[in-house]
Amino acid sequence: MQASLARPTGVPRRVRLFLIIGWVVIIAKCLAVPWALAHWQIPVHPAWVIVPTLLFAALVTSVVLGYRKD
Repeated sequence: MQASLARPTGVPRRVRLFLIIGWVVIIAKCLAVPWALAHWQIPVHPAWVIVPTLLFAALVTSVVLGYRKD
């Protein structure tokens, strides 16, 4: 009998939906941060908020999509 190397199930639908909703919220946050910082005159560059958010979101997404339950 030959073993298959492909994942038969892939990522569950609920997990994909959760990731999509999470990325939509993250993108909305990244668009709102520059406005909020300018509106309330906070002396912080928006990249200090946006870059770590995107890095951690990409890390979590890659871990979730790369997880193999053997």
